[in-house]
Amino acid sequence: MSCSKPPAVDTQDLLARFAPFNMLDAAERARIQNAARPIHAARGELLVQQEDCPRGIHLVFAGRIKCFVLSPSGGEKIVRLADPGSFFGEEAALLNRPHIVNAQAMSPSELLFVPTALLREAMVSSTPFSVSMSMWLATASYDLMSTMQVQFQLSGTQRVAHYLTRLAPDDAEHCEIRLDIDKQTIAAQLNLTPETLSRILSQLTREGMIQPRGRHIMVLSKLSELRSCAAH
Repeated sequence: MSCSKPPAVDTQDLLARFAPFNMLDAAERARIQNAARPIHAARGELLVQQEDCPRGIHLVFAGRIKCFVLSPSGGEKIVRLADPGSFFGEEAALLNRPHIVNAQAMSPSELLFVPTALLREAMVSSTPFSVSMSMWLATASYDLMSTMQVQFQLSGTQRVAHYLTRLAPDDAEHCEIRLDIDKQTIAAQLNLTPETLSRILSQLTREGMIQPRGRHIMVLSKLSELRSCAAH
């Protein structure tokens, strides 16, 4: 496990720009800041374990957190990636039910832990914050159902094509994209084995739809064909 730490983050300044906490007034944000607990997570550190009792939510200010479940064979299925500006654990905290996913730092990360009581008090005291939080929860639920739809209805090749085209501009036919996560993580997001993902990428390369350039750069050469592949 890496012992390096991310740069220090001025959480009080960031909280004002952190949706939906930006909907709170300055006094309420300061109250949350003073009672919340900053966390410095090393790469690989487990922040939440499945079946843990929830005590609050984690706001991500730097780094990246993966929320995942394990199959009986030990394989990972990534439910979501929490990047800076997002948070996780809110569904378990608000329902006061055990966490259903594990949460682990993929890189040195800076977080702020907000106890459930503070979150509930803010939702009661501020209608704009409560509405914004409700929209966040609805969006997260919709995204999860969209992901399930893709995984249940699309083949492995379609899932990979769909993933790549979502990273491209809407009106492009040819573009270069950067894969900012490793292929093993991409495979876990798409509910594929790394070997299956590599095989599909090789197939798309042979068909001229993509051109890998190193480990992180990929050229999408025929986006219209790639989009057609994702749809059929």
